Formats: sequence, structure tokens, C-alpha cells
Amino acid sequence: MKRVASLRQHNNMAINLYIVRHGQTQDNLEGRIQGHTDSPLTELGIKQAEAIARRLAAQNLSALYSSDLGRAVTTAQAIARAQNVQMQPHLTPLLRELNLGKAQGLTREQYAQQRPDEFKLWQRDSIKHRPCGAETVEQAIERCGQFIEYVRSKHKDGETLGVIGHGGSLKSMLIYALGLPVECYRKLLMANTSLSILEIGDQSRLRLFNDTCHLEVGG
Repeated sequence: MKRVASLRQHNNMAINLYIVRHGQTQDNLEGRIQGHTDSPLTELGIKQAEAIARRLAAQNLSALYSSDLGRAVTTAQAIARAQNVQMQPHLTPLLRELNLGKAQGLTREQYAQQRPDEFKLWQRDSIKHRPCGAETVEQAIERCGQFIEYVRSKHKDGETLGVIGHGGSLKSMLIYALGLPVECYRKLLMANTSLSILEIGDQSRLRLFNDTCHLEVGG
């Protein structure tokens, strides 16, 4: 996806969130359903994290927030190391991936074999039909909304923050911030270490979504 907004063009009357999904993991490579399980970054995932870190190096981040799951933490640490001032990511479970219950750790093929009826319903409508024991999308939107409200209470207009999370949690955060219908959850896709820029102000605005041009030039 091509860049559609300059990184330096942001609204000083808003809090600016530079939103990044974690780098590729071994489970991503194997097609496993991760959820709250964890998997280390692959060699490519580490290179992706370094590429987005280089892209954000010139940004004056006031703070860096990350999911407390390892794949996001590793990505956040790469971004932190590239900043001009020493920075430690603030880890929060509010940015965790959605808990996917009995499906976690399984490949899609294994899930289909072990729980065929449940798998078919999940494939048909992953919002309405959730794996046994899984968090609902509505619950995730509420949880990630708590992070947005925390940011509003903690930071001031004009600040720029880094936010590192997961495909599901970051989509949930955008849905909350932009007041989108829950059905948008299935219509948004976020690539590994993609960059999105969200302004939180009187009216939240999405300035950039799922941009990966740093991977095209930085590998």
C-alpha cells in the first residue's frame, strides 16, 4: 500500500497515535491462531521491526505503548532503540490480541479437524460466532477503548505516541476511536509492522492506514 500522508503532517490540536502491528512471528509463518499465546519474531519479523523503527526514528515520540505479549514487546523495543532519547515501552494488557479460547495455538486445519462445527460457524461470521472460551469482538472494542480513554486522560494535544499491538486489538481500537460499526472488524486488514496514524481530538481522524512502504525500501 502506498503512502497517502506525510508523517510530518499531523494536527497539533490532537493527540497523534502512530500505530504499528508487530513483526512476523513463527506462528504467523505456520498459520497458527495466536490470540494470547505467544511466538517469537522470525528473522523476517526482526527485519520488519527494524525497518519500521528506522521509519519512526525522526519522530519525536512522547511515549511508546505496547501490548505486553512478547511479539509486540520485541517490536516496540526495536522502535524504542531507534529514538533520539532513551525510551522504555509502557506495557499494557489493554492492547493484547483478542483471546481466542480453544482455537489458540492451533492451525486452521487443526481447528477444523478438532472442532468442525465451531470452525465452520467462525469462518462464516467471526463476529457472531466465536471459538469456545474466546473474547467477543465487542469486548475487545470496549477493552481497547479503555486504552484510548487512558491516552486522552494522560496526554495533551500535540503529543505524538507510538502504539504497538496486534491485528485484532488495533482494529478494535480504530473502531472505537472512529465510532465505526462492529462489522468493520472483518473488513479491515493490517499487515505485519504496517503503520497507521490516528488523530484523537474533538473528532478523531485516520490519516494513514496499513502503510508498508518502509518494507518495500528497507526490507
